[in-house]
Amino acid sequence: MNSAHRAIIRKHLEQKIAELLERTKSRQTAVENCADDNEYASRISEQKINLALQVRESQLITEMEETLARVDHWDFGICQNCGEEIGLARIKAKPTTHFCVSCQSRMEDEEQFGRVG
Repeated sequence: MNSAHRAIIRKHLEQKIAELLERTKSRQTAVENCADDNEYASRISEQKINLALQVRESQLITEMEETLARVDHWDFGICQNCGEEIGLARIKAKPTTHFCVSCQSRMEDEEQFGRVG
């Protein structure tokens, strides 16, 4: 992976983090005055969904910030399982990945079959 690729990935991560932070800030998580019990119940359900989304987005922001911190390290883009270079298309699709497609697929298969048997 060359420095131009790293710059593209860094910019992509910075944009995604900014988008997630903005979305998290704008999300309504408070239940205000409600006209009746039905509206209150609806707002409580909406609040639970918004809180779950906020937690998920916060975790994603943390993961992306950690990835951003390691973009310039020599081992960024190297599979932590097999040591081979992770394909650029995979990194562009999921910059927070630590594994190449083959290793990720193998681990998912092992996990799936481990649950069955």
